[in-house]
Amino acid sequence: HPDLIIELRTSAGSRDNIARLDGSQAQLALVQNDALHGESVRSIAALYPEVLHLLCRTNAGIRSLHDLSSKRVGIGAAGSGTEQIATNLLAFANVADEANQTRASFSASLKQLRAGELDAAFFLAGLGTPAIDEALTDPQLALAPIHVNPRGDAPAEIQARTFTKGFRVRYPHVSPQTIPLMTYNGRPTAPVPSMGVQAVLVCQKNVDADIIERITRTLFEQRAVLSQKEPAFSSLKEEAAQADLQFPPHAGAENYYLRNEPSFLRTNAELIALAITMILLVWSVLTWTRRWYEQRRKNQID
Repeated sequence: HPDLIIELRTSAGSRDNIARLDGSQAQLALVQNDALHGESVRSIAALYPEVLHLLCRTNAGIRSLHDLSSKRVGIGAAGSGTEQIATNLLAFANVADEANQTRASFSASLKQLRAGELDAAFFLAGLGTPAIDEALTDPQLALAPIHVNPRGDAPAEIQARTFTKGFRVRYPHVSPQTIPLMTYNGRPTAPVPSMGVQAVLVCQKNVDADIIERITRTLFEQRAVLSQKEPAFSSLKEEAAQADLQFPPHAGAENYYLRNEPSFLRTNAELIALAITMILLVWSVLTWTRRWYEQRRKNQID
């Protein structure tokens, strides 16, 4: 689409992006599905899940969320999506300890973790994120399950689903996720139960519907090409892309998703045909009645 020029701008994350859309300083953005506010925000498609990773030092003895009590924990940068979900999760697990929580950027938290200045840190990122891949080359770091009482005999998928179901009562936009076996250069050695939120491509509500429809169509029709450049697009599916979205869909995206829906005439063809038949029948009866009545009057006059 040579007439569509997209200028990329860096930001501080979902909250910053929401503010720019509301302030008409941006037309498109990537946000987490649990982002706050956003009166002018409209959804285009959920692209991929961002999974909550709990990286910890192996000598810290962290095997569940309860083990984070009295530990030094990184919860993401102030105002970030990681901080938002991590603080709610720790409160839900009843292990919130503000005195031991550190707010820092993704890279700064990793440095503190490697240096032993943190015992554990939360990172909300897509599966296969290079920074986490690099961090796990350090044998002193490992992934811990997002759970309060992990059961070694239960599959990770069931543990994730059970725990997330309870957390969703407090935090409705999360979904159960599992960090698969050997996602990061041979680690983890077993699936790790976790949770995540969808990364959603959104737009400002006043963007022309035709433009958004073209962007939406490109996402799905060129998925094979996109997934070669960015593996996260390989999980993009049309049905899932429009499910459980916090922000209402943009009219242009809806036009694409409803493109195969039958028209009103096709859907109600039989009913319309019956109605037309009934109207013609009534009209015929009325016409015959009128002619009969006029002939009767004429006969009476004669």
